[in-house]
Amino acid sequence: MKVYLETEHLFLRPLTPADAEAVFLWGSDPEVNKYMIYPLYHDVADVRAWLESRNPDDPDVYDEGIVLKSTGELIGSGGLTWHPERNAWEIGYNLRRDQWGHGYTGEMIQALMAHIQKTRPVEAIDGVFASENTKSRRVMEKLGMEYMRDTEFTKTDGSQTFPAMYYRRNLHQPASVCLICDRIDKIQQHLNPYFVRELETGYVVIGDHQRFEGYTLLLCKEHATELSQLAPKFRQAFLRDMAMTAEAVENAFHPDKINYELLGNGKGRHMHWHIFPRRAGDTPLPGPVWQVDDMYAGQNIPTLEKLNELRERVGAELDRLMK
Repeated sequence: MKVYLETEHLFLRPLTPADAEAVFLWGSDPEVNKYMIYPLYHDVADVRAWLESRNPDDPDVYDEGIVLKSTGELIGSGGLTWHPERNAWEIGYNLRRDQWGHGYTGEMIQALMAHIQKTRPVEAIDGVFASENTKSRRVMEKLGMEYMRDTEFTKTDGSQTFPAMYYRRNLHQPASVCLICDRIDKIQQHLNPYFVRELETGYVVIGDHQRFEGYTLLLCKEHATELSQLAPKFRQAFLRDMAMTAEAVENAFHPDKINYELLGNGKGRHMHWHIFPRRAGDTPLPGPVWQVDDMYAGQNIPTLEKLNELRERVGAELDRLMK
């Protein structure tokens, strides 16, 4: 997508075929190309052909030229590409070797993120890089991204396959995008009356409707859709916090059974655990809670007195378990 942006040290602008000579300077450098997915360029004409083949109006691809303000030179290119299957924007970049180590990549990515967020959500940023490429790892870490898992990638011409690492950062969203993020904001502002306790990875809240007495939720601190989108250590801690919350609910209400569901919410798809205490005969037929027609009926909204009682019962058990 064509953009024109200015940062502290850079101008960002669309690439054109007239940039072929400048792009060739880094596209033909074996050190720059070493861990790139595209093969090494040997002819300026091939660079020009690539530049002519690009669609500069693709709304899901922000691949911009990076111009150094102090000299006016085109020193690299890069940006963000939308991947709906991961609900994330993936980072990609190339920088002329003599411009490495100045923080220009992070400066460019931050500017593009802020620009995109004016018109559509940036819920997560992803990056995949060769495991040996320590420079790219430092870029990811400076952008607040965390290691997710090992993977691999192959150059487009099939000449090399690299062991690689997948990094990710999930980003908090405004209320217009995510109701769960909005509820977390209200907790932090002391404006959510359903809040019980803050755990390492989430916030425990009493359910808005109490068709099943003791219904409790754990809201993940990370704005993410799936468990696979959480860094391994955080994911393990999130599952531990869920189990502890369920144990607190079990101890507080002594149900016959606990039901667990990990669901999303609205456009933001922010996962959160639903923890339902179940009792014999609490639904017309044996089965999940969602079969009942009166789940969200007005009579199931707890009074302030009842809400305080529920919060105290769950909170006391959590306090005991966290000692």
